[in-house]
Amino acid sequence: MNMNKKIYGNTVVLIFIFLLSGCSKFTEITPKGSNVLDRVSDLDLLLNYNFSLNTAVSISSPAFVVTAGEAFNCNDAEVLVGDIYPYVTNVATLISLNAKDLNTALTTYNENIDRKSLALADVKYEKMYFIINNICNVVIRNAEGASGDRTKANTLKAEAYILRAYMHYLLVNIYAKAYNPATAATDGGIPYVKEDNLISEPNKKNTVAEVYADIVSDLDAAFALNSLPSVPANNMRVGLGFAYGVRAQVFLAMRNYTGALAAANASLAINSTIIDDRLFAPVGTSPYAKPAVTAADNLFYASNKGPSTLIAPTFETLAAYEPGNIQNEYVKPYFPVPAQAVAITGLANAKLSYSSTIFAVNTAGLTTSDTYLIKAECLARTQNVPAAMDIINMIRQRRIHPSIYTPQTATTEAQAIAYLKKTARFEFLYTFKNYFNIKRWNTEEAYKETITRTVNGVTYILRPESPLYIFPFPQSATAYNPNLTQNY
Repeated sequence: MNMNKKIYGNTVVLIFIFLLSGCSKFTEITPKGSNVLDRVSDLDLLLNYNFSLNTAVSISSPAFVVTAGEAFNCNDAEVLVGDIYPYVTNVATLISLNAKDLNTALTTYNENIDRKSLALADVKYEKMYFIINNICNVVIRNAEGASGDRTKANTLKAEAYILRAYMHYLLVNIYAKAYNPATAATDGGIPYVKEDNLISEPNKKNTVAEVYADIVSDLDAAFALNSLPSVPANNMRVGLGFAYGVRAQVFLAMRNYTGALAAANASLAINSTIIDDRLFAPVGTSPYAKPAVTAADNLFYASNKGPSTLIAPTFETLAAYEPGNIQNEYVKPYFPVPAQAVAITGLANAKLSYSSTIFAVNTAGLTTSDTYLIKAECLARTQNVPAAMDIINMIRQRRIHPSIYTPQTATTEAQAIAYLKKTARFEFLYTFKNYFNIKRWNTEEAYKETITRTVNGVTYILRPESPLYIFPFPQSATAYNPNLTQNY
């Protein structure tokens, strides 16, 4: 069976998930009546979920239950950290109107706008908990009793544990403070929803420390089953490379650099492929393209984007590219009519991303760039600065025109981290990851960043401690759960 059929073609999956998804509050995990998920093959179909469809769907739409839709849309996080301007928005008009909306708050860093009153719904929150409740927890709960191949049952259960851990990792980093060992035990987090969740009771809001402890527990449970394949069926199924990548990401967030380094090395031993921009015309001969889902550097693909068409990088982003950057200066994947960019953004000399072929962005999944840069940071943190710089330069060499590229050198951790930050910023452009990284580094005095954005001569400042880094729980959740007090 080809990949497209395997991912998209199973109408049986739609039937199964409909039976599981009756509650709009995403807390019901037990189907009423007889349990139709009594075979390992049924659970396998359930995990053939589409994490990539670039289509917005309403909660009431049938498509909601089988596709991620806008769950992994990171535009608001990108606007916050200054990567982009609000999508298809006249920024000059937005600012001049001074409207009390979310885009204004994120663009002008206005901390006084009451964001929670504006957050009526949030498809990220709703869909990720939907995946946790109706995919992960169903598989974990039913795998032991399902008839069929027991080895396969263990594989599916391990997949579900990894996926559940990763969805909670994304959620806690969007709606709570970044993990800080000094405060995590008291910082408000999110509900950690497990397979024994009771629909009759509101979910408890755990602390950040408790959430991370549960994430690690799920990861340990998955690895204890010793059943994940090195190469999964496709890049929207969980394999060992992604599992180790998640462990590396989580340990990095917890400042367990030794554990993160070991996990990153294990992931890279399975997949170390990295995209080489030197192959793209006009520097090389290959067309500028990167397929959604199937790109060789994907460990797990979770994204609402194929090409990042009509996204407007900020002037600060454009100015921060290294000289000789192949994509920015040679491929130039920008809208071919510059006046259109100005008309849409309201800003002179603005640019809009555009490509005639698909150069897909993995907004919320993991790629080998993640594991390489995790490894580099861990090496720098453990004082192996030359090895950290070797990785940073390996990536840079693939991003900069050969006639311009020169390796960078560092002698201290701080110097290496500074180079890593510059490199990571463009490896992770148009994803959640710059937001996650900056938020994480802001917990350390040595690596805090004050972000500025200048629009038509006015400079706006985002403080490292700004509550804007924590997105509000939507009213679609807080209306049903009094435990969901905001975390800012």
